[in-house]
Amino acid sequence: MPQQASDTAGGTTVLYIDDDEALGVLLRRNLGRRGFTVLSAFDGPSGLALLASGRIDVVILDHYLLGETGLDILPQIVRQANHPPVVYVTGSGEKSIAVEALKRGADDCVTKNVSSDFFDQLSVALDHAVQAARHRREAAGEHPQRLG
Repeated sequence: MPQQASDTAGGTTVLYIDDDEALGVLLRRNLGRRGFTVLSAFDGPSGLALLASGRIDVVILDHYLLGETGLDILPQIVRQANHPPVVYVTGSGEKSIAVEALKRGADDCVTKNVSSDFFDQLSVALDHAVQAARHRREAAGEHPQRLG
């Protein structure tokens, strides 16, 4: 079930799709301190429902979900017109997963762990993904409605 997951009124709204609730708490706290507002979904359908609200600037999509993978959800996100950028995360060291995520439309990939380096890398990837999406839309003559 989707939930509002951060008290921080940051400029960038992040949708975090992952079934790992404990890591979700750490992620919300860490990214919240960096000015992000984080919404959580614990499965693909809930994430897609939150995404349909139109309030999302960037998506963090985990690879391993209950009964599905992020690679199953990613095409459904990128098929949407003006979809937000997607940062794909996986705890797997398999480079083939990251390569496949990029092929399917992810803007960046970050290896997931619980170190402070992960949150640093994720924060940078989120900022870069939002900036790149903003530049793509401006170059196409569109006016971004959201994106931080």
